[in-house]
Amino acid sequence: MLSSTWRIWTRRTALLLAITLLAAGSRLSAAGHPAPVDTIPCQTLVSNYLTNAPLIRRSDDRIARLLDGRHYGQAVSALRRAVSRHPDAWAGLALGNLYAAGLGVPRSAADAFRWYLWSARRGNRFAQREVANAYLDGEGTKRNAAAAAYWFRVGIDPFQVARMYYSLSRTYAEGRLVPVNHDKETYYRDKSLADLRALVKEPNGEAAYYLGLAYAHGDGVPRDQARAVGYLCRAASLRYVAAVAAIRHLQGRRQSR
Repeated sequence: MLSSTWRIWTRRTALLLAITLLAAGSRLSAAGHPAPVDTIPCQTLVSNYLTNAPLIRRSDDRIARLLDGRHYGQAVSALRRAVSRHPDAWAGLALGNLYAAGLGVPRSAADAFRWYLWSARRGNRFAQREVANAYLDGEGTKRNAAAAAYWFRVGIDPFQVARMYYSLSRTYAEGRLVPVNHDKETYYRDKSLADLRALVKEPNGEAAYYLGLAYAHGDGVPRDQARAVGYLCRAASLRYVAAVAAIRHLQGRRQSR
């Protein structure tokens, strides 16, 4: 069972690594809710990502091979080096899993929770769900229903609802499967935008990315390149890698004018 689990994580490694940006993590209050992400200049975010992402990817690929080969003691040492050098959310999640299972380290629910929370603050959705379960069950930490509800909401990815509303808007706009109805187009588009605005207050890089694109293209909102870049920067600070490419594209388009 454990070997199968590690193989699943190995297959996901490329995706998990792609969202690992070198950026300051969110701080949590006593209730487990993160404070706003620190403001970091966009150019710094982009430069840090381009410089450090290949190094982090190579490091985590090697760690994933150790885990898949059940060399847990070596993996723990490599993971500790990784988190000391970079805010690598995947590495924090892996350490949490090892402490939870007692592989390569003594089993410790408290240490598992500490690493899950470290990773969750840095945007890892798997870790966010583990934190929610820990708060719900009192596993490695005190029971906290409010914090559990918060991390479940963040970790389950409510962005899917906003995307559903946007798809309905486009369906009514283009008359696909239903007659064209501009009132319903506007209604569902506005619902999508309202949900995105609510989600960007939480550590949800995907929502910030799509809200940035809406302002970049004037999709349901006035076109505003400054606000677009602002939302994309927030997405980048939450390690949503597509935002880095979007920022570079907008900056390049601005410079070519």
